Amino acid sequence: MKRLVSASAVVLIGLTSCRLPAPASSVTAILASPTTPPTPSTPILPTSTPDTRPRIDSPAWLKDAVLYEIFPRSFYDADGNGIGDLAGIAQKLDYIQSLGANTVWLTPHYPSNTYHGYAVTDYLTVNPDFGTLDDFKKLAAELHRRDMRLIVDFVANHASNEHPYFKDALGNPASQYADWFQFTNAGHTEYKSFYGVQELPEWNHDNPAVNDYLINAGLFWLEAGADGLRCDYAIGVDRDFWAQLRASVKAKHPDAVLLGEVWDAAPARLLRYFNAGFDALFDFPWYLSLSSTAEAVGKGVLNGTALASELQGPYRLMQLYYPIGAQVVRFASNHDTNRIASAALGDPRKMKQAAALALLTPGIPMIYYGEEIGMAGIKGTGPIYDEYVREPMDWAAGETGSGMPTWFRPNSQFNTPNDGISVEEQDPLADSLLNFYRQLGQLRAAHPALRSDTFTIMEAVKGCTTCIGMWRWSKSADGADNELIALVFNFGGDAVTVDLSDQAIAPASLASAQPLLEPTSAPTLAIPPHGILALHWPA
Repeated sequence: MKRLVSASAVVLIGLTSCRLPAPASSVTAILASPTTPPTPSTPILPTSTPDTRPRIDSPAWLKDAVLYEIFPRSFYDADGNGIGDLAGIAQKLDYIQSLGANTVWLTPHYPSNTYHGYAVTDYLTVNPDFGTLDDFKKLAAELHRRDMRLIVDFVANHASNEHPYFKDALGNPASQYADWFQFTNAGHTEYKSFYGVQELPEWNHDNPAVNDYLINAGLFWLEAGADGLRCDYAIGVDRDFWAQLRASVKAKHPDAVLLGEVWDAAPARLLRYFNAGFDALFDFPWYLSLSSTAEAVGKGVLNGTALASELQGPYRLMQLYYPIGAQVVRFASNHDTNRIASAALGDPRKMKQAAALALLTPGIPMIYYGEEIGMAGIKGTGPIYDEYVREPMDWAAGETGSGMPTWFRPNSQFNTPNDGISVEEQDPLADSLLNFYRQLGQLRAAHPALRSDTFTIMEAVKGCTTCIGMWRWSKSADGADNELIALVFNFGGDAVTVDLSDQAIAPASLASAQPLLEPTSAPTLAIPPHGILALHWPA
């Protein structure tokens, strides 16, 4: 679920967040120029000074996580009834792993009177469309056998108007659940709901019994095999509740992750929710700079309608503003936004840029199912709305056959048979978008610097006003993992040749660099339109 953000707030991200003051003992050494010139073959790897920001002890496994978001109804249909299910997800774990993803996030798997599942009627069981509680436990067990993780959606702001507690309390002030919801008249026939949607009555978090009920529900799924909770519309719930949830979860499941959806362009708002107890938050300031808004097409830094420098601020916030150990999840699209293929106007170069930004730059990357094959989707204006960005996964060229969900097949759908956008069509093509995603996943797994939290943003990229660049590096006591990586993204429509010689971090000679994305080619500083430069210097 989402929160609307004003356009003016988005514009300010690139202008204000870059100038946030650093704490007294910030990582200034990371941003400072080294004083010793490089040797011809060895790059300089900066060292950081002590950092006195508050610390969040997020689970260690999260640092190496690559999330794959699944809308279960649309993913893979194991029983042939046209609806994706948990057993279908279990059958496709090899595919998910081929992308480099090691953590599955399920949108709501609970019983619901809505197709999207965010109107929960029972927090303690599985939607029968998707399977059973045993199917859930089997999926979790198979993920764990593969050393993968499972995050489930946790909806604490609102329930369904078909939830039995709400049905008992509606029009019944004497109900034992009368103070579990936010009724606004004496007869309990009017109530607060999520954005005024009557099917989504809001819980009353001033009632401790409500908080206990929801926290116990979260614990139930962790005990059933989940490794974390993705907390829906966290901004709508009092922060005291999230602090209570963290205390309860960490007491029993210290390695579980609490991931919050705080849909806001303001870094200060995200900081407040980190302080409330979240291990990780989705990086909406970054996403809104990249694409402009959830409904935008052809906008944002990715499409050249905003300055490339607007993306610098969200990265610097990680180093100077958010708590140490706080993680941000980097995503190019999700179930509430236009799909990245449509936001990028169908341009495969821009789709690849968005993928590389998510998977190679600092932060925890997330892939929304289907974006890896370029599935399109633009939010509708009625009577069909977000279904267009949640269409069935295109496994087969003809969109028929084993495993293909068929629950949503309007004539107006974005993805059509034999359009080149399917796993079947792209799997054998070395240069396909699908195999580019796989390449990025392999690079992230192979290079410690691409999973490290040590990096610095290039103040400017000489020779390119439409570029953003960064250095990433890793260091280990024995030197085995020492490496330096340069990443430069050209968001312009012209080819450029950049100059890295005057950067604060001095690389080794270009001759000793190894291209990461085209390993068989010679190293070069030329970047094509909407292209990516990725160079690696092993220490």
